[in-house]
This record gives sequence, C-alpha cells and structure tokens, in this order.
Amino acid sequence: MIAGGGDYPPALARIVTGRGGDIFIAAIEGVGDPSAYGDAPVKVYRLGQLGSLIEELRRRGIADLVMLGGLPRPSFGSLRPELATLRYLPYFAKAFQGGDDHLLSRVVRFFEDQGFRVHGPAEIAPELAMPLGPLGRQSATEHQKNLLQRGFSLIEALSPFDVGQAAILADHRVVAVEAAEGTDAMIARVGDLVARRRLKLTEGDGVLVKAPKAGQDLRVDMPAIGEQTLRNVKAAGLAGIGVRAGQVLVGDRAALGRLADELGLFVEGIA
Repeated sequence: MIAGGGDYPPALARIVTGRGGDIFIAAIEGVGDPSAYGDAPVKVYRLGQLGSLIEELRRRGIADLVMLGGLPRPSFGSLRPELATLRYLPYFAKAFQGGDDHLLSRVVRFFEDQGFRVHGPAEIAPELAMPLGPLGRQSATEHQKNLLQRGFSLIEALSPFDVGQAAILADHRVVAVEAAEGTDAMIARVGDLVARRRLKLTEGDGVLVKAPKAGQDLRVDMPAIGEQTLRNVKAAGLAGIGVRAGQVLVGDRAALGRLADELGLFVEGIA
C-alpha cells in the first residue's frame, strides 16, 4: 500500500493482516503516522523517491498495489527527485499539466506500465465502503432524497471541469459546491453563512451529497466521509448526508451509524 494521511490506510492494513494476509506500507513522508500500522512493515518515502520505491517493491516481489489516504497536491517543482527517479520526470511533467483526475490517472498508468496491478481500496476491503441504505436508525425523507438526487446530478454535470466530489443543497437549491478547499472547508463555509444569517436552514433541510465524478478512477481517488464529516455537518445545521452506495469510503460502518444516531443525522447510501 502506498499510504497517505488519515485513518483509512491503517484501517485497510488491519483488515488485511486480520485475514492473515501480508502487506508492505510505503508511507508518504509528512502526511501520515508510520507508527499507526502495528507490526506491518513500513518504510517512509519522499515523493521524489519513486525510483527507490519501485526498486523496493520489486525486491519484495510485490505485484499488487493499492493507493489510499489523503495527500495535498504537490507542485512539480517540489518533488526533489533522487537520481533513481530522474528518468521518470518527463512522464510526470506531463502528468502535472492538468487537474487532479488527469494527474491521478497518469499515476495509475505509470505503475501499470511498470508491471504492477493497481487495485481500489473497496476491492481489497469492501467493508470499508458505504452500503445501500441508512447506517443508523434515521433515513432521508422524500424531500431530502429529491435534494440528494439533484446533488448527484450536479456532481455528474460538473465532472468535465474536474471540480469536487461534494455539494450542499437546501431549500430546493444548491448552496455550495466543493472545489479545491475540500469537503470540510465547504461545510464550514455553509456553517458560517448560517451563523451570519446569510443562509437560513429550516429543520430537516440542508443535505450534504458526496459522490465520485463521472469516470473517476475509484482505484486511486475514492471519495470518503468519516466521523469528523458528521460532526461538521451537525455543526453547520444540516440534516444529513447522502452518498453513492459502494463508491464512497465510510470506514467503520457501525461506529458511524451510532454517531449518526447520537447527532440526529441520517447517513444513507443511495443506489
């Protein structure tokens, strides 16, 4: 596993080792905690050490890769390549000439060209993905489901522009779309509008929609929500979250369902 930050890489490692499988973690420097993987072997790499990483994977006889975890988009000039990486630079110079989808798809293609098989996290651990239906006791109302469907349509329509994977809808309209700031910052922006009375949410109104863009490669850029997402949604005064079932990571489903009940939110997987 090429591991970025967040809770999902350690969770995937625990699932694999819990099944008796073997996993090697290549942790990206500065974005995760290498000590979070227990007894699994971990080695930390800078982004500019791609050559060393490939040599290590081949030395270990590894053919199957999964890439998981948060990573702020770096600039091409910040890579600081080592000698073994220099020959790959022309490829990545072109990869950086586009949006996130373009860059990530080129990363996948690069590893495939090197002879590796790239898998999505939900392919390795389906239990990390959102199931169909609500996680807790509360389900979306018919009105809320109509808002969610509008949100899914919005994300699909915006896909060619490589914007974000989330939106907030309320009062029959779109009030926010995720861009470079990320989902949490978008939710906070809406919460600030509510606090300043620039936006009024009636009870049961206001939903967060999370879904992959059309054509998004879920092997390397699968959307995710977690406990902090729920807490942020509650703080912003929203009623709940709707995500595409099977296409969004949620981690510990039972724990997230309990938190949804505690906060009085719905968290629902939509087909």
